[in-house]
Amino acid sequence: MLLPILSVVAWFSALVVVMSLVEHQIHCKLMHKKPRLAFLRNLPARERIFKSHAVEHHGQYRKDFHDDPLPPGEDRGIRLNQAEGLLEALPLSLVFCLIAWASGLTTFYVAAIIWPLVVILHHTIWNQIHLEMHQPKGRFFANWKAYKFVARHHFLHHRYPDKNFNVAFPVGDFLCGTIAHPSAADWEAMRAEGIA
Repeated sequence: MLLPILSVVAWFSALVVVMSLVEHQIHCKLMHKKPRLAFLRNLPARERIFKSHAVEHHGQYRKDFHDDPLPPGEDRGIRLNQAEGLLEALPLSLVFCLIAWASGLTTFYVAAIIWPLVVILHHTIWNQIHLEMHQPKGRFFANWKAYKFVARHHFLHHRYPDKNFNVAFPVGDFLCGTIAHPSAADWEAMRAEGIA
């Protein structure tokens, strides 16, 4: 009985790290940097993502970290779509199923089930904390130390757009060496925001 529980815990932990790395790379490479390959640079969908995030979102929240809530539907730039997340999780889940089927290692079936759950959990937490950061309503977690830590982390991303790409779980930033170190002025600004 202990072995299946350990397998679930191990897969869950490993896949949370994978999700953090995926978020980091998408945010860094797709939303902030122009692709190196010319044919990828001019794709309309890629241009919309870059403009929506790097230009509009960062333009809006660079000077003021938060503002008044936007009407429903107008806050798409600060939310992740869970249905899209599930669709994007399917390929890796299918790979895990194929590995399990081909190798006989049933633990990969566990991974195939856990991966979409990790993606949904990530998107749910990401949406709530990102909304609280940019459109604070005093949600139940707003005074938690863990929330204030990730709020400071994200605040610094808006000051230093080439750093702190993770929002919910900054493991990817630690592993990739993209941590911003706050200056005295940054600490003062974070205290003014109530997150220091």
